[in-house]
Amino acid sequence: MRTSTLFAIVSAPLVALAAPIVVPRQTAKFCTRITPAPTAEETEARFNEFADQFLVKKDVYKAFEYILPEYINHNPMAQNGAQNALDILAPIWPSQSITVLRTKFEGEFSWLNYRNSFGEIVDRYRWEDGCIIEHWDQGETFPTS
Repeated sequence: MRTSTLFAIVSAPLVALAAPIVVPRQTAKFCTRITPAPTAEETEARFNEFADQFLVKKDVYKAFEYILPEYINHNPMAQNGAQNALDILAPIWPSQSITVLRTKFEGEFSWLNYRNSFGEIVDRYRWEDGCIIEHWDQGETFPTS
C-alpha cells in the first residue's frame, strides 16, 4: 500500500508533464473583397497596414485580415488557402526575430523583403479588390525599379 501511494505521489507530476498541451485555435477573420475596388493609393495603404501587422507587430491574425480565404500560395511546399498558411505561421511567427529590409507596392503587386531565422526572404503578393489573392516566395527577388 505504501509503495503504490508513494508511486502515485511521485508519478503525478510526471503524468501532468507528459499530457499534451492543447492550445486553443484562435478564430481568423480573413479579407472580404471591397466593392467597388479601392484605388491604387487605397490598396497601397492597405499593403502598408498589412506589412506593419505582419513584420513589425508580428500579429499574423491581424495581418491575415488582408488575405482572401481562397488565396493561392505558389510555394510548392505549401497548400493553397489562407487558413493553411495561418496554421503554419501562427505558432512560430510571434517568436521570430525580424529585420525589415524594404517594402514596395506597384500596380497590383507588393513585395516584402526581410530577414528572420530562415534567412533573407522576399515575399511577392498580388492584390485584388483590396485583398491579397496570391503569394510567391520561392526564388523571388526584390524589384530594382
